[in-house]
Amino acid sequence: MGLSDVLNMGKTSLATHQTLMEVTGNNIANVNSEGYSRQSVELGTVPALNFRGFQIGRGVTASNILRAQDTFLNRQILDKNSALGEQAAQTTPLAELETLFNLDEDNLSARIDRFFDSWEQLSVTPDGSVERDSVLQNATLLGDAFHAMSNDLGKLSQQLDSTLADSLSGINQKLRQVADLNQRVATVEASGVNANADRDSRDALLEELSYSLGIKSYENKDGSIDVQLQSGLPLVSGNQAFALETVDSASGAVLQVNLGTSSRPVDANSLGGEFKGLTTLRDEFIPQLMDNLDQLAYSLATEVNGLHSAGTGLDGSTGQAFFSLAPSSGDNPWSGAAASIETVLTDSRQIAAGQSAATGDNRNALLMAALKDAKVVGGVHSFGTYYASIASDVGLESAQNQLSVSGLEDTMLQMENLRDGKTGVSLEEEMINLIQYQRGFEASAKLLTTVDEMMDTVLSIKR
Repeated sequence: MGLSDVLNMGKTSLATHQTLMEVTGNNIANVNSEGYSRQSVELGTVPALNFRGFQIGRGVTASNILRAQDTFLNRQILDKNSALGEQAAQTTPLAELETLFNLDEDNLSARIDRFFDSWEQLSVTPDGSVERDSVLQNATLLGDAFHAMSNDLGKLSQQLDSTLADSLSGINQKLRQVADLNQRVATVEASGVNANADRDSRDALLEELSYSLGIKSYENKDGSIDVQLQSGLPLVSGNQAFALETVDSASGAVLQVNLGTSSRPVDANSLGGEFKGLTTLRDEFIPQLMDNLDQLAYSLATEVNGLHSAGTGLDGSTGQAFFSLAPSSGDNPWSGAAASIETVLTDSRQIAAGQSAATGDNRNALLMAALKDAKVVGGVHSFGTYYASIASDVGLESAQNQLSVSGLEDTMLQMENLRDGKTGVSLEEEMINLIQYQRGFEASAKLLTTVDEMMDTVLSIKR
């Protein structure tokens, strides 16, 4: 081993410490860059030289640049992020539903009470025109209240459809970006170099997609990532992205994955994140509320019609229904009742307050007034308590949602702080490293200077 070998050793040491300082500088520059993972230099020793029975080291070289990662923690964050997206997406719609089913003075329950209270007033003066007009007026207002609630539920469902459809453009763009980054990562890493910046960008996109869709991802040997829905339907495979799209149907917009030669439908069980939250509300929770509302309207109309048809109006009419309902639009007899309930009577003299046409007969009006508190909805609830139970379910769902969002946000914050501690940049550590690498650089430069002087000495002796 000669001076030239020592000179080369100093040269590689100088270059290595320069690389160390450059990577440290990059870390410091990106201390506030969201999604940036701390980078470090992987050092490798130059193969030793056998010299006079000894193995003499020949220094160090920078073999690769690594990024700090915790794969297990990253997967936990993606899972929690998906759960947070699911709950957070439901917060605003649930708040709107809670407002719709409020228990204030002008809600549906109050309209029901006023309707039956007007029957009670009619029972006091069964022949009074003012009292009869009040019954008809309150019946009309009650029907309007059912129509408004049914219409509002339908509008909210349509709004969720629009929200889902409007989100697809951004999601499909992110899927294409992941596919493009897959291509770049595979190309760069084929040469043995880590594509750290592209991997950071891709991880950020995966986190956004997990919040929206609740994805699963798998890394291939070439460094590319395959992205799938929970059911296994592919969204990204290598450098190819498959677009999500919606198709209109009678029950609302249906989500599907366009695989190029065919399309596959996507149900709520295949989804996570915001899409699952919104789809669950649209396909399960709101239809259940609509069904409950229809059952309430159907029960009220049926019970009132049963009593009214058995009574007699001032005009002598009998067997006449009070409310009309459109034919059922579903499997249950009450489907569509809230949207179709209407008052049949056009003349207050047709109101059957008595069981005969005799003056002062109030027997039917008393029975009608008693319906207010009768347990006629499913044999368990009165009309008022049934509505209150619906409103209570909505309120509980909204409150539980807010608690879940708060808890998941706290969990995400803790996990992100833990990840930042493991993979983020610490300025204190980087400054310490910078001083250490600077000293190494200076020592390497000193080594080169010393060897240069020694070589000058040897050359002068030869002269």
